[in-house]
Amino acid sequence: MNNDHTHTMTLSELLKPELIFQKTVCSSKDDLIRRLVENVYDTGREMPLPQQDMLKTIYMREKIGGTMLPSGLSVPHARLKNFEDFVLAIGLPAEPVFHEGFQIYISALMITNQSGTPWYLPVLAELTKISRDKEFFSRLCGAETPEDFIRVLKERDPELA
Repeated sequence: MNNDHTHTMTLSELLKPELIFQKTVCSSKDDLIRRLVENVYDTGREMPLPQQDMLKTIYMREKIGGTMLPSGLSVPHARLKNFEDFVLAIGLPAEPVFHEGFQIYISALMITNQSGTPWYLPVLAELTKISRDKEFFSRLCGAETPEDFIRVLKERDPELA
């Protein structure tokens, strides 16, 4: 990767260590999502909705389905009006969370605008690809710290756009 300012964004560059939590005890998929949302709000980031409304929005999207991959990756998300930012928060529960016959090992919460920003689909595609590589995915699952998680991810560090 060149060091001038024209390089494309990579997945690890989008991740902030303070938005990665690991080994947290979660009782359900909803509990995992609640903790991810709390984590985003705890960083003091400017968000367009109160925390409870954000949770409701994500839970409503979850009811539609399609955010669980058989690999153990869950990708809850919200697409919001009047939000020009992109938030990616990662949660690794202490034990896999069971949901509708699947186990969730990693949950990647994405909050974006209604058109998805340039990052939404590329991030979704890369996370899906990563989750299908069982050996690499299990190394990510085994990361002990946010820095560890990012370090493992950097080995593959996919470019996004």
